[in-house]
Amino acid sequence: MQDINLLTNSMNKIILSIILSPLLFGATLNAKAQSLEFGIRYEPEFSVLMNSNDANASPALNYVSHFTYFNFGIGATCNVNKNIGLAVDVLLSREGQNFEGNFNASPYNSATYSSVVNKQIFLNNLDVNGDYAARAELNFIKLPIMLSLSTDNTQPIYFSFLVGPQINFLYNVAQEVNHTDEDYPNTNITPIDLYKAVTIDGVVELGAAFNLSAHMVLSARLRFDYGFEDVENKNVMISYNGDTPTRFYDANREATHNATAGLLVGLNFKL
Repeated sequence: MQDINLLTNSMNKIILSIILSPLLFGATLNAKAQSLEFGIRYEPEFSVLMNSNDANASPALNYVSHFTYFNFGIGATCNVNKNIGLAVDVLLSREGQNFEGNFNASPYNSATYSSVVNKQIFLNNLDVNGDYAARAELNFIKLPIMLSLSTDNTQPIYFSFLVGPQINFLYNVAQEVNHTDEDYPNTNITPIDLYKAVTIDGVVELGAAFNLSAHMVLSARLRFDYGFEDVENKNVMISYNGDTPTRFYDANREATHNATAGLLVGLNFKL
């Protein structure tokens, strides 16, 4: 219990430092900046978990596209001059993948997400006949650090392009079967164990901003991020009822890459 409390306290400190990072960033560079902006962000987004095994798994497993996810948070931009700046955001992002399929249509490939669904059906004694729906939902704290390039940002309307790396901190995972969250009873794992705690993405934003006043900026940018790393923890082992642990994922399962795309709207206060 003491170890759990220490881990919880450490995680709280890490999350707090991430949330405060734009403010610390701004305070450090304010003296040298042409202008400094702080604001809020919101983005309805399309999300996908890309895996070559899953893409070729029909009819036992099919991707279902959706725009039901979103991210939101805060950010800061330090404008070195009228055209160049450095931007840091802290975003809470809910993303993942919807699936549908039919186990009766043909034998499923154990290297696909169908195997995950089958394990949950078995362990939770679910009555699933024929068609099924499934979802893998990942919740991240995202920390993009971006170079900002723009036309003259003192004009009423200007265009901007941002690019840079992004660090993703996973803090929660839910996996659904037929629209109900399911766990792994009588085993040593939970859904979050199946994914990596920290991953790296690349992020690109392109759009326009509007100087509503001398101290208020409204922006709207198309945003795309892509995970360079396998988001799944392929080394995770599962033990059923205390038996000898075995690999959860099939050895032939390929890397899974998370990606999102959407319209990021921001409202900044300019110092």
